[in-house]
Amino acid sequence: MDLIAPGDGQTFWQISFLLSLIYLGFWAYALFDALRSEFRAAHSKFLWVLVILFAPFVGTFLYLAMNRTVRKDRRSFNPHFPKNTTAN
Repeated sequence: MDLIAPGDGQTFWQISFLLSLIYLGFWAYALFDALRSEFRAAHSKFLWVLVILFAPFVGTFLYLAMNRTVRKDRRSFNPHFPKNTTAN
């Protein structure tokens, strides 16, 4: 007699597994993006990797939310990219 939830309880484990896979994808993306990106400060890459590794849930989503503000502008590294896009 199941008063709370009918079934064998597999649905909870399936949803948990799916959410874990999705989170693992976010974590791997954040870690690899931090490793291959250039940052404004020399020590920022090391600190972000430590935060992602040792505070995985908070660090992953914090990095994904803030990564555009702490990375260098990629256009400044490419000498062939025009800095002024206005037409004369």
